[in-house]
Amino acid sequence: MRQKFNKLMTISLVTSVVVVLVGLIFIFFANNMKISLETAAYIFAILLILNGISSIIDDYKQFKIFFFFDGFTSGLLSMILGIVILSNPNIINVLLPIVVGVWFIINATFKLRMSLALRDTKNKQWMPTYLLSLLTIITGLCLIFNPEIGGLSVLTFIGILAVVYGICDIISVVLFKKNIKAIAKVFE
Repeated sequence: MRQKFNKLMTISLVTSVVVVLVGLIFIFFANNMKISLETAAYIFAILLILNGISSIIDDYKQFKIFFFFDGFTSGLLSMILGIVILSNPNIINVLLPIVVGVWFIINATFKLRMSLALRDTKNKQWMPTYLLSLLTIITGLCLIFNPEIGGLSVLTFIGILAVVYGICDIISVVLFKKNIKAIAKVFE
């Protein structure tokens, strides 16, 4: 289980770095909205497809439900969404804030659960990861409930939120990896 957890945390770390980079593209290239959205659409679609393939392969290699994680279902949905975005990148204008918001919330919920596992081990680092998870959930909700913000402001807003999410997630992953033994004890 520790290997699977470590792999998930590494994937989360890489994904968070990519999200920070996409967020910076949105912030610095918001004046050229078409390039920013197309770039984001292709990067996001490729990430979704790769994540989907990885999740499905992992699910077939070791068919066990990891906590509440079903690799096949989430992988298939991830691949389908990636293919839809790749085939029609203009759909990203509507989908991006909502999909990214839902993704932030799902990811933060998983991290919230792990921070509570740290709390159960009397580890003092549970509070920062808990607060960062709550901040990420709020960030996701902001994206979901404000998808109609138009043009330049939406790109800058999403860029800032993506950077905030990415930084929160990177810090959480580092703290979780540092405390992997304590977390594994709770879930074993």
